[in-house]
Amino acid sequence: MSYNETNADKQGFFNKLSSGDFGLAKTYWVFGVLVGIAISILSSILGVFAGIGAIVCISLLHTIYVIPVALGTWRASNAYSGNKIWAILAKIAIFLGAISLIANWIMLIAIMSI
Repeated sequence: MSYNETNADKQGFFNKLSSGDFGLAKTYWVFGVLVGIAISILSSILGVFAGIGAIVCISLLHTIYVIPVALGTWRASNAYSGNKIWAILAKIAIFLGAISLIANWIMLIAIMSI
């Protein structure tokens, strides 16, 4: 086993995720889309029953989670050796997701200040 393999094995989950070590498809679809859907459902349920405080907490946790997912997706797309259209589409999705995340925080702050 080489140093790089040993070092990669010792990395924590979020280090591997943000490095793009899981590959483009898994990072984008599993950690980005599927977990994102689960967080959206949880946020909606908590928003109805628990109010704005729970939404702020979920939004904060979601933002902390999304950062390594976005970094990992971007880095995995740089290393992707398949059809380049998938790497380009992934980067577009990350860019649009960042804009959406910023817009959601602006709305949330505006709602809290009312």
